[in-house]
Amino acid sequence: MYLTQPQNYFFSDAAFDNLFPVYVQKLSTIHWTPINVAITASRFLNSSMGARIVDIGAGVGKFCITGGFFNNGTYTGIEQRKNFVTVGNKVIKQFGLDNVTLLHCNFLEMDISEYTGIYFYNSFHENIVLSDSLDEQVDRSAELYELYTNHLLIQLKKMPVGTRLATYWQSIAEIPGCYRLRETHYNNLLKLWVKEY
Repeated sequence: MYLTQPQNYFFSDAAFDNLFPVYVQKLSTIHWTPINVAITASRFLNSSMGARIVDIGAGVGKFCITGGFFNNGTYTGIEQRKNFVTVGNKVIKQFGLDNVTLLHCNFLEMDISEYTGIYFYNSFHENIVLSDSLDEQVDRSAELYELYTNHLLIQLKKMPVGTRLATYWQSIAEIPGCYRLRETHYNNLLKLWVKEY
């Protein structure tokens, strides 16, 4: 069943959160991208016809849903927690968003070279600050943080020139030098990059 007046759910983060079960709502403040950030980042990433955008560690898909609602590009979220994918895909269906998909998989199994834009909201952080974990459903460790980070760096370096990258709450030190910072927003928490070589 589709939502009536779906635009109303983007008036505030609280309105959007009401689409989800309580346990998901409780994670929103720390772990889900704020709507205004998602709109700004998705517009930057969706800069060309046929834009294909991937969100690494998508959670319940808030960034992808917001981006897909306001833009024409395709949005794919990858998430290793199956329960998040299940509830996220239910909301995607309620919005009737044919351009948004949530996939249940581990980032280490992904080759993201087919995408033109990448969104990354510090998804690996819970491996080094366990108190910030979303839940106990997946393994977390400093070793996994290094493994995920190294895989991301390899993936970013092999992307074609012109690839767009949006990072939120992310260290500049972890972005390869082939990406040039084009814009910053929200007290420098959102950084928008383009791969130049």
